[in-house]
Amino acid sequence: MGRPALSAAPAPPSPRGPAGGAWVSWLMGLVLAIGTGIAPPSAGAGEDSLGQSREQLRRFPFQPDCGGNTQEMVACLWQRRNQDDATLESLLDSPGRLEPWRSSRRQVCLQAARKAEGGSLHPIVWLSCENALNRELLRQIRRPLTQSADL
Repeated sequence: MGRPALSAAPAPPSPRGPAGGAWVSWLMGLVLAIGTGIAPPSAGAGEDSLGQSREQLRRFPFQPDCGGNTQEMVACLWQRRNQDDATLESLLDSPGRLEPWRSSRRQVCLQAARKAEGGSLHPIVWLSCENALNRELLRQIRRPLTQSADL
């Protein structure tokens, strides 16, 4: 009897449930998700465009939940980054200005996230950095020019 085909990573089994087969199936689903390109963002996944990032998030098998497990927090931060990128794209005068910002931000934040490289917190540290830089740029763009604050 063969295993059923998995199209996306299933929800992890309850920690109170029986061990063994359920966890093996869940881990196999997660490996399949990673192998098919719907893994959480990582250093390599950051080279995508905003449109590609939106599509990858749509296929990501975990729902955004900023108070949830690690993968749900990653999805939440990823969603926030995409939303802020879309806002920036609409505020910038030229459609070509967003991608250079995304590229520079990515490099800076990958450097900042090196301390967590290889760990499950790496995408959280990386996306948190990207979101913080986005918030600051949005603040700068939206802030009115005042003599005392800007001289």
